[in-house]
Amino acid sequence: MPETVFGLPLHPLVVHGAAVLVPLAALLTVIIAISQEKRARWGVLAWLMATAAWGATITAKLSGENLKESRYPDVTPLPIAQHTDYGASAVWFVLALWLAVSAVLLINVDRRRRDGFGSPLLPTLVAVVSILAAMAATGQVALTVWTGTEARWG
Repeated sequence: MPETVFGLPLHPLVVHGAAVLVPLAALLTVIIAISQEKRARWGVLAWLMATAAWGATITAKLSGENLKESRYPDVTPLPIAQHTDYGASAVWFVLALWLAVSAVLLINVDRRRRDGFGSPLLPTLVAVVSILAAMAATGQVALTVWTGTEARWG
């Protein structure tokens, strides 16, 4: 993975992408989990946003690891190590968000296809899990961004 793009460090560029896309994807996830009308209209957009957020999070993690290895090859300072740990787990939280959006959309397709068959509890359960995944992913990415800011500027 390259360390720079047009002379600019790659990590800060993709981190800004993840910091914007994850909360937007989370907000859309909550909206489509709550409203079936909005799900039909914005469901695909929420899935695409969550996919882009996951991609940006993975790229931020990989570029951050490259940056850390190039700047601190021997001993990693504690703030950077903490930021690295949060960033590594953020990938899994955003994956959970992506899976939650996918589950909401798949259950919606299944409900339309089967015309009301199936458990009425399952869509509610998936909606609650989706909202929790949205909150957790946003919180983890915010924590990662915060510790990265503190490590760089603190």
